[in-house]
Amino acid sequence: MKKKGMCRLFAGFLAGTLLMGLLAGCGGASDKMSDVEWNGGMAMNAAQGVSSESTKASGYDEGMWSGGASEDYYEADQNMDSSGTGKIDKGDTSSSKRKLIKTVNMNVETQEYDALMANLERKIDELGGYIENLESYNGSNYSGQTRRNASMTVRIPQENLDGFVSAVSDLANIVRRTENVEDITLDYVDLKSHKESLQVEQERLLELLERAETLEDIITLENRLTNVRYQIESMESQLRTYDDKVDYSTVTLRIDEVQVYTPTREDTSWERMVNGLMESLENIRDDAVNFGIWFVIHSPYLLIWGVIIAVIVIVIRKKIRKKKAKKMELASQKNGQGAAEAPFGSGTESQENK
Repeated sequence: MKKKGMCRLFAGFLAGTLLMGLLAGCGGASDKMSDVEWNGGMAMNAAQGVSSESTKASGYDEGMWSGGASEDYYEADQNMDSSGTGKIDKGDTSSSKRKLIKTVNMNVETQEYDALMANLERKIDELGGYIENLESYNGSNYSGQTRRNASMTVRIPQENLDGFVSAVSDLANIVRRTENVEDITLDYVDLKSHKESLQVEQERLLELLERAETLEDIITLENRLTNVRYQIESMESQLRTYDDKVDYSTVTLRIDEVQVYTPTREDTSWERMVNGLMESLENIRDDAVNFGIWFVIHSPYLLIWGVIIAVIVIVIRKKIRKKKAKKMELASQKNGQGAAEAPFGSGTESQENK
């Protein structure tokens, strides 16, 4: 009985060993078959000009698009929740935070224009930002008013944006403020994944180019390689633009110099009447002062025009007097002739009567 049990145990062990060997042989055969298919596909691509249809048939595109780049994108996409504010893989430092483009627009007033501009420039330097665009108007004119204004576009590191906005609030009176946040995380990940996929395709095209033998294959591969490189460069440029907008927020400032700040709350009826009356009196005073300044500044022109007008008036009056004198002289002459003719007429009439 013991011998029969040992025989059965040995037979079972031998059968299990044979089964494992058979499975391993099948796996190796399948691996060899896949290698043969891949190499055959590469040779077929080179022979057929590496057209898009032939590359798909040989498994080239499948290998490219199922590679690591698209898998990275799939993992990043899986980490997003339905609201678009989901989780990003914390292990990837490039995707450890969302890609947000922040822009701020502010209209501010100041009674000390020069001091505000100097403080803003100093604060921008302290926070590591820079002025991208600046337009200023000094407001000088002949009437003496100096209502200056400026418009500037500032780029501030995103982590210092709140500090800069708070500093502007302390330095000036904010009349209007708007903020906008644009989330480009999905677009950024998609573009980066597409670029990495094209880089994989570029490497495989280089490998095919090294193995190409005919001139037609070389030309076809080089044309495709040029197109892929152009797309990669374009995507890298777009990614750099995204990074710049994300790393540096944009703040647009409109600065106006005023004498009285715009009230931050609504006034009562009495306050509106008093403020309106005071404003009207101040306007009358300012108009009187401005008129006096204007009169003094333009007095030489006024004097010249006064002399010209006086000469014209004198000339016109002389002409009028001459015309009146001529009319009077003609009238007197007519009267004298009438008086001389009257006696001569009366004498003839008397002689005829006789």
